[in-house]
Amino acid sequence: MTNVKSLNIVSNGIDVPKDFSLTRRGRVTFFLKEKYEYPVLKQTLTDFSFKKLNEENSAFVGRRPCVAIPVNGLKDKRLIIRHYSHGGLWGRLAGDVLWGQSRPLKELFIAERALEQNVDTAEVVALRFTNIFGPLCRADIFTVEISGGEDLITFLTGRTEGDVLSHKRTLIRHTARAVRRMHDAGIYHADLHLKNILAKVDDGCKVYIIDLDKSELRSATAGGGLSIEQRMDNILRLDRSVEKFGEWKPGAGLVTRADRLRFLRDYLRGCTAEGVTDFSDWKALARKYATRHVAHRLWWKLLGVMGIRLYDFEGQERQ
Repeated sequence: MTNVKSLNIVSNGIDVPKDFSLTRRGRVTFFLKEKYEYPVLKQTLTDFSFKKLNEENSAFVGRRPCVAIPVNGLKDKRLIIRHYSHGGLWGRLAGDVLWGQSRPLKELFIAERALEQNVDTAEVVALRFTNIFGPLCRADIFTVEISGGEDLITFLTGRTEGDVLSHKRTLIRHTARAVRRMHDAGIYHADLHLKNILAKVDDGCKVYIIDLDKSELRSATAGGGLSIEQRMDNILRLDRSVEKFGEWKPGAGLVTRADRLRFLRDYLRGCTAEGVTDFSDWKALARKYATRHVAHRLWWKLLGVMGIRLYDFEGQERQ
């Protein structure tokens, strides 16, 4: 076993945050956050296998199915384990085989950056890589469970209409602030959608942005935040998710046009204090927010005609 600790570990050209250690055991390599470094957790990471788990360990966090396991030392919280895989056509060919460690390490780096900048997200405890051959490997990411959090689609579909309405304005405001904090930190979330936003609404309101796998650091301003164009582009990505939800649940009316404009208004509040002062640009870009995403809606209808589900998790939600 090799254990390496340094102020800055470099793996595949990516700087790993300084408070992580690297350990190798045979074909398994894992990066472990040092404040969680104790024998029980190390053993859990080393011996972890999806084959040994059952339905009681299943969880659904974000877009993908995950696994949740209790670990001594985390008190009443569990570890959420997400297995890396590819989507689309490439996923059918490559499955869960990765070329090198850069993708998981990039997510780790961005997650740590987010926490440092007061962006609420899931804390990464560890990454685990299993070498196959040469640079080919499989990988898992271990995060601390956000107890009591539910994604926004679960919130909208799993509660009574009255309950949704009673929380909606507060939730929109806190979601807008969470997205803005992420953008102020220079993080562009390329997979920003309703399933990747978790909320706790029953005891106050707190919003978390999760699954930073497809995120990028795109600092474009002196303060390190995104440019106006990048911000609006990312907001439109979230807006498409809202439109997609409306296509999936036609007639529900759970997210109205007024709700979407309220989100934009709440996002814009306070931007002058953060160096965004050219509101003529904002007004021009905000007009894009009136789009109905026509091309995307036609594509979603075509998928429906072909019998392809709009959401990967639809089958699970029906069970």
